[in-house]
Amino acid sequence: MKSRFPLLMLGLSALGACASVPAPELPLASSSADRHRIEVEQTAERFEIAFSSADAALSPKSRADLGAFASGYLRYGHGALIVSTPAGGANAEAAPLLAAETRKALLEAGVSYAALASSDYDAAGNAPIIVSFARFEAQAPDCAPLWRQDLAHQSNNQAWESFGCATQANLAAMVEDPRDLLQARNEDPRDSGRRTTVFEHYREGTPTGAERGSDETVTISNAVN
Repeated sequence: MKSRFPLLMLGLSALGACASVPAPELPLASSSADRHRIEVEQTAERFEIAFSSADAALSPKSRADLGAFASGYLRYGHGALIVSTPAGGANAEAAPLLAAETRKALLEAGVSYAALASSDYDAAGNAPIIVSFARFEAQAPDCAPLWRQDLAHQSNNQAWESFGCATQANLAAMVEDPRDLLQARNEDPRDSGRRTTVFEHYREGTPTGAERGSDETVTISNAVN
């Protein structure tokens, strides 16, 4: 009888060779947010108040525009609201008076005192009072047109090139504060007073919900047409 040892070794070598062949790598599926990223960049908003030494006061229009600018800061501004005063210009003597009036108008528009900051800048001539703050802007991704893509043949079972891009572009256009795309906002503190009131009602066995008035009730008709 001939020895079967060489055949056995050959079979084991073949099995070892098969086991050493790496498995084919499949492409990892990515989300539409990863494929079509929204770029967020920090920019600066500024508002200039022109004046001269003879007329260092806020006009009604400047006051109204300043109030609208303050509303924008309260909505999507970050950091301090900076009031920059010109120094060394022709209107340098009157500039501090208008800067003080500007800060007062901003406080009346709802900006907190802690959010206001002051600075000076070198100027020449009749330079303006500059009010500025930092904000964020979202840049929508560039979506490839569908007519350039073959949606009927996707042999690798992956999404087509512009899949989900329109949703990302709409999100970039609609987001109130683009900084929310970078990190979540801090949570507001809970209302401890309201929490205590609800717990007291719960301990006493009384209803904890708000009472409804007669104008909040709904009557459902049993009539069948």
